[in-house]
Amino acid sequence: MENEEEGGFKSVSSMTYRELTEEEQKKLQQQDLVNEFKQNKLEAEAQKNWDRFYNRNRDNFFKDRNWSGQDLQELCRDMDLTVPLTFLEAGCGVGNMLFPMKSAFPNLHLQGFDFSPRAVQMCSERAKELGVQLESSQVDLSVPSSESTFSRQADLATLIFVLSAIHPDKHAIAVQNMRKYVKTGGSIIVRDYGIHDYAMIRFGRGAKLGDRFYVRQDGTRAFYFRIEELVELFEAAGFKCVHKEYLHRQTINHQKQLNVPRIFVQARFVKS
Repeated sequence: MENEEEGGFKSVSSMTYRELTEEEQKKLQQQDLVNEFKQNKLEAEAQKNWDRFYNRNRDNFFKDRNWSGQDLQELCRDMDLTVPLTFLEAGCGVGNMLFPMKSAFPNLHLQGFDFSPRAVQMCSERAKELGVQLESSQVDLSVPSSESTFSRQADLATLIFVLSAIHPDKHAIAVQNMRKYVKTGGSIIVRDYGIHDYAMIRFGRGAKLGDRFYVRQDGTRAFYFRIEELVELFEAAGFKCVHKEYLHRQTINHQKQLNVPRIFVQARFVKS
């Protein structure tokens, strides 16, 4: 599937990730591992770094994800999103996906949680300003938990660039934790960074935490997935994969003669 998108994007769906050029392979080989002390410090301060991120950027950093309604309809053709359903955004940030979804599908009951207490506070404040009912909570998916703070389980949930921010050793815990938030037969849509994404290649020295795991300058972290390992994580937690793909997107700027290859993984999982 290939289509032209607004904003200078060209998007292609595929089951394979892209091959690296020789120059890109050399760049990866030059990346050295961060020492253990700094890695432990980043793990301990993960929540603080995300709070700082939202304090710095407020709600201006992430534009409202207006593509979400169309994308979800495409991925969930068997679901009628116009009827009353419970929609959960895990890792909701300041609500840049929640509120466009409510605008597109007014009958949705909204739920959102985030690792950052600051993000949850800002999202709740925004909901009040917009007059939108929202159940919100601060949740750390990387810590084993059997309880949900929400009134009901979701029919549909999203994990959009969430798992990549969690240490890969804790991915299995995070996915297992998602089970309690979604009803049997309910779906989780995942979109995240894919292996050989441009951002992964351009990390410099002192940013590599592990295999395909990096720290940004602001202290937040990013893991780059293979689609197979994403599927394995969810199947091990009792979900069935009904859709999976790599999304290849090229940011094209003809003026600057810039062509940046972005790669994401996208999948839909149904709770058994």
